[in-house]
Amino acid sequence: MKKKFTKLLSPISYGTLIKTKSGKTFPTNCQDWQLLYENIPQELKKLHENGHKIVIFTNQKGIQVAKVDRNEFKKKIESIVSRIGCPIQAFVSVADGHYRKPCIGMWEELKLRNDEVEIDETQSVFVGDAAGRHKTQTHPKKDHSFADRFFAANVGVPFKTPELFFGKSKNDEPWGPPVFEPKTLFEEGITQLEPADAPLKSEKQEMIVMVGFPGSGKSTFAKMMAEEYGYKIVNRDTVGTWQKCVAATRSHLKNGDSVVIDNTSPDVESRGRYIEVAKEFNIPCRCFVMNCGLEHALHNIRFRVLTKEDGAPISSMILRIHQSKYKEPDQKEGFDQVVKVNFQPKFVEDGHEKLYKMYLIE
Repeated sequence: MKKKFTKLLSPISYGTLIKTKSGKTFPTNCQDWQLLYENIPQELKKLHENGHKIVIFTNQKGIQVAKVDRNEFKKKIESIVSRIGCPIQAFVSVADGHYRKPCIGMWEELKLRNDEVEIDETQSVFVGDAAGRHKTQTHPKKDHSFADRFFAANVGVPFKTPELFFGKSKNDEPWGPPVFEPKTLFEEGITQLEPADAPLKSEKQEMIVMVGFPGSGKSTFAKMMAEEYGYKIVNRDTVGTWQKCVAATRSHLKNGDSVVIDNTSPDVESRGRYIEVAKEFNIPCRCFVMNCGLEHALHNIRFRVLTKEDGAPISSMILRIHQSKYKEPDQKEGFDQVVKVNFQPKFVEDGHEKLYKMYLIE
């Protein structure tokens, strides 16, 4: 028999069950809290008596980096549960990885620690303040993230803000929409290249200059061009400076090989170095631009970290630097053609496609 569950969250922003006594955005210590609304104990007790289970899921990376004392935080959770006055189970994610919302590791852990009682998602609700809401007259500060709303979507349960759930508002505040929706990559009719009739491989010797964020799939695409069509790859990760990259490009072209430049190449100057080399050798030079924005690249990087042991994270700052330098490639720079490459994820292990389709970025 299925049992009904209500899922509640107490995040570091103190926006769902509690708020600070001090009035500050962040607590001064683990004693700096009070209930967000006075009716919270009454409402949760009523749910418990009607057969729901109350569970807290909270991201607390501050514990891992020693900004929050583990034992003091545990005491705080116990004090909150005591103040509410009904049984509550709590899961605390202290690091990045599968357990940090919006990933569903804590939910999977609940299922393992639920005394073999099956969860009825249709009778559950997840309540959280990290809902991606905009700044409005009634909501004076925009939400710090989408983590709670995305967590509910990933799990497959309805979502409500604290204001809606505890009866302080009748309408949900405007939110989102998500900048990147991973499921859209799997829609029918998406071609690998735009324009669709652009050839992957030229019949003549050529140079391809790749453009795209770190994590945009640029290197995977370049590797495919090397393995399937014999293009030589030049990139700074293996060669070093841009001067060495230009020298390596000349060397490959002298040998009669086609070359793909696998660098981020965000601006006219960085691309122009290779256009000039192509002119020296009187060969065509095409630009292949990864059709992948900042949030999409962050999603890809997060997926790689979650699925590969050697998946190294890349700071969002590095991606923002690329974005700040970015100038949309134009055929007038000297390219024979500018082609967009649509990211097409491929999966070799069970469960990876399901994970990729989830929201992975807060």
